[in-house]
Amino acid sequence: MKWLIFVLILSSCAQRIKVPINRFHSPEAIGRGAEVEYREVGFSSGVLDFSGSTTSNPLLMGKAADTEFYGGIGVAERADIFIRVPEESSSLVGIKVQVLGEPAKKAAVGHKLAFTAGMGAERDTFNQVFTIDLKSDVSEYSLIHGYRANPFFMVYEGVSVSNYSFRGSIKGTTGFDSNEIDFSAKNILGAHVGIVLGKHQVKLKLEAGTQKIEWTHTEPKLYQHFGLALSAGW
Repeated sequence: MKWLIFVLILSSCAQRIKVPINRFHSPEAIGRGAEVEYREVGFSSGVLDFSGSTTSNPLLMGKAADTEFYGGIGVAERADIFIRVPEESSSLVGIKVQVLGEPAKKAAVGHKLAFTAGMGAERDTFNQVFTIDLKSDVSEYSLIHGYRANPFFMVYEGVSVSNYSFRGSIKGTTGFDSNEIDFSAKNILGAHVGIVLGKHQVKLKLEAGTQKIEWTHTEPKLYQHFGLALSAGW
């Protein structure tokens, strides 16, 4: 029974080992304003496996769908500061800079180009049968192109590179080869393509994303997900 409880606790913790497949980054900055967005996002998800009393087994990989909150503030005509808060994964603060085309508030026809950069960190402590301290770090960069055909319709596509690390310590265990957990995924490649319906005040995004990811001790995996997002701006 003690082993079962241990597995259940660590499976819950492992839900933090999640990396978004969808990005929902469109190429338009806000244009001196603000927006909020509620998203249904796909994640690759790794579960810790302690078979053989070792902490370095490959992660048990799968895919999950969950929600994410996005908030952005236009600090300049073509530059935003944003925050992404996914459920049970690392939050990220970043900047979007538009280098081609007009921002979202103008809804002008034409090509758009932007890049984003962001980073984040999370720390969790679980005190149940065992004490588990977890820390994650993330950095992410993307390049996005799009074309607005009219004020109410835009298509976009983008590529991203991200890095995630997940480290922790387990206290109160016996018989394990280590009390440390250490997994990282470097240069995670992502791509997304989507459409935007509506204008800055209210819009819907539909997006297909793909991701190639390789965690420490774990085989490379490829995932795809179709998600949607609803946003409001002012």
